[in-house]
Amino acid sequence: MKALAVLPPDRWMEINLLDTLRRHYCEELHVFTYPGGMGELGSKRWRQQRDELNLSLIQYAKELKTLGKLDLMFFIVYDDFLLLDTARQLRDLNVPMVNYHVDMAFQWYRVIKTAGFFDVVAVAQLTNSEHLRPYNPNIEWLPMAANPQFYFRQPHGNGQGQCNVSFIGSFNPFRRALLAECVKRGIRPVVFGNGWKSVNPSPYRFSWDAHKILHDLRFYALARWKAEGCESLLGPLRRKYARRVSFQELEGADLRGPCDEASLPSILNQSHVNLGFSDTGWHSGKSVCHSHNLQCRLRDFEVPMAGGLYLVQEAPDHKEYFRLGEEIVTWSDPDEFIEKLQFYSRNEQAAYKVRVAGQKRVLKDHTWQQRFDQLFARLRTEGVMA
Repeated sequence: MKALAVLPPDRWMEINLLDTLRRHYCEELHVFTYPGGMGELGSKRWRQQRDELNLSLIQYAKELKTLGKLDLMFFIVYDDFLLLDTARQLRDLNVPMVNYHVDMAFQWYRVIKTAGFFDVVAVAQLTNSEHLRPYNPNIEWLPMAANPQFYFRQPHGNGQGQCNVSFIGSFNPFRRALLAECVKRGIRPVVFGNGWKSVNPSPYRFSWDAHKILHDLRFYALARWKAEGCESLLGPLRRKYARRVSFQELEGADLRGPCDEASLPSILNQSHVNLGFSDTGWHSGKSVCHSHNLQCRLRDFEVPMAGGLYLVQEAPDHKEYFRLGEEIVTWSDPDEFIEKLQFYSRNEQAAYKVRVAGQKRVLKDHTWQQRFDQLFARLRTEGVMA
């Protein structure tokens, strides 16, 4: 197969998606990358760059089609980048088009302008998929997964791990509150990620963009109101207002800044317990509140693939992927979180059993090759792809 992938230059996409496509499916894989742009619609310079990139994308796809090198177009793209006319011209090439939506919990609506041009809209989470279906009924549930070529490590046992408890992820107040609870209970977590130390830029920032606000009101307000009611307006306002709250560095934790991608599998493997938070949460100024918008993430499959034990806040989809308590360990409230963390950080035999079972499960059911097999089977069944 000869394919064109259109996506941002994110390393997780290269490691997981592009490597799998090259390794198992594509004799030729052409890649077109673009900067995300979601928060830059107010920049005239960005909009000009976006327009130029859209023209380049059309030209590139047409050249590949003319040369007989275009059997599939695979996208990870929001309407913030992909213009309607671009989607229309690409559709006219009569080549199968798939868009993979990886944030259905918070950004489900950001594809509704162009959704109808795709043969399939694949979604990483089922959350909100019913709201997206009116814009394209061809929804394919394509959960996250892990690439064994990059992540696989033998599960360690007998206390060989280098970190007792670790968390890898950017700062937000919900995560900070739970990590602070670890410190309070005498557990010193090792924390990797942006925003935890004053020398690292925090992603927990917000600036008003009038152009983006007007754009979103015009194209998404009605759809969101029908799906979410008043929460479509009040929720974002609360979260944006909350971002004015400042936070001091978390004392008592081992804050190490971002980890490099090459070290990621070893950190996951060599931690006795890897922590996961499925709820991003937000800060009200007095306390940390649940967003009640839980989603499974890439990490849910990376950790078991690397032979690590994963202790994660339970999201609705987890039970679809794993035997809970046997292949991964889940929690639903702070007390349960601390109780299970203390147990597995002190009981290596029980932790090792979960590591082994979790890795067997992801190797059996949750590799990216299995996900693409599922996607391509759908396209062939519908007569879209030979």
